[in-house]
Amino acid sequence: MKTKSLINSFVIFMAMQFVVLSAYSQCANNANIYSFTYSGKSYEIVKETKSWVDASACAVERGGYLVEIGSLAEQVAVCNAIVASAIPNNYKPIGDGGGTSYIWIGATDKNVEGTWLWDGDNNNTGTHFWTGQGAAGANNGTPVSGSFINWGGTSTTVAQEPDNYNNQDGAAIGLTGWPYGSTSLGIASEWNDINIANTIYYIIEYNYLIGIKEESSKKTYYITPNPCTDKLFLKNQYNIETIKIYDGLGILVYENNALSSGETMIDVAALKAGVYILLIEETKHNFQTMKFMKE
Repeated sequence: MKTKSLINSFVIFMAMQFVVLSAYSQCANNANIYSFTYSGKSYEIVKETKSWVDASACAVERGGYLVEIGSLAEQVAVCNAIVASAIPNNYKPIGDGGGTSYIWIGATDKNVEGTWLWDGDNNNTGTHFWTGQGAAGANNGTPVSGSFINWGGTSTTVAQEPDNYNNQDGAAIGLTGWPYGSTSLGIASEWNDINIANTIYYIIEYNYLIGIKEESSKKTYYITPNPCTDKLFLKNQYNIETIKIYDGLGILVYENNALSSGETMIDVAALKAGVYILLIEETKHNFQTMKFMKE
């Protein structure tokens, strides 16, 4: 009874939290990561300084990529998280960025000057969203096919950035206006191009909600798709005593017992849209929990 009570208390606690924990990765210390979610995806603000190339490598190592911001809503979610993460807005002034501090995002034109791609995994391919330079540069820049952009100056309807000042091939979010002390080229939250050799904080995006693993053996489980609609598949190489699903209030909404190894289909069609906790009991003393979203 004590173990069951501990498990239920743990699940309820996790269900009430909107914090997503990532798997261990040597390239970043979890103590320096602020995690958040948006629209069925997980994000991490990594408060450790790396160059754009090293930051993208760490993102890949952790299972994601440097953030790709594709809409105003996502931009707002990212900027709200930056504020919530309590990063000082002057934590590391960047000389070629007008003396402002920045956080890396996944945009770059390092392969072809003026051809800006969302290439946060640094594999030299990605969505082409902007061509050219803003008014502070050659003034020939334009978004590609109506892509969302938030370059410095956008708030005043005239994009001043990117300008490739002193060879700038990586995009970053400014924490204050620039040049520092002014907003003539951009305001806090807008993007600027800076030299990719600069070492600053960065944001990782994942195409899923990161599973949470606690009080468990080293066994690995996978759930797909995430987010899901009517069916969720649990892939496991081990026998399982019980699987349970709890809603956001910690209420048990699904249970299945004595599962053999292989792939188990879980019918979630009757569940309402929202975030749920899947609890996998290997034994009464070993369990894992994973978060998933029902659309």
